[in-house]
Amino acid sequence: MSVALAELLSIELIRKHLRVDHLDEDDLILLYAECALAWALWYCDNPDLVAAQDFPASFKGALLLLISHSYANREAVVLGSSGTDVATLPLGVETLLWSSRNFRGPPDPAPETQP
Repeated sequence: MSVALAELLSIELIRKHLRVDHLDEDDLILLYAECALAWALWYCDNPDLVAAQDFPASFKGALLLLISHSYANREAVVLGSSGTDVATLPLGVETLLWSSRNFRGPPDPAPETQP
């Protein structure tokens, strides 16, 4: 990854967002947070996101939504009351990450040096 999770979000801020006031699940929370960061970086595919100051607040907010979704639901779908209705849980993550996406394509390769 280009940036460490702790540079973007502290475990204290993540716990506050989750409304968790104990340390017992920090390892699980950090696992969800690392997964959220990896997914968001993949989704945005933006080579300009390198240092902590390059990440807008919307990116960090999206991470918090992804982390809380993983923590609260532990599944990507929810079953309806009949047991046959399955619905994907809605997220605002893509909307928040939209401004950080790379629509320019891959960066131009460095010119080759001739001996």
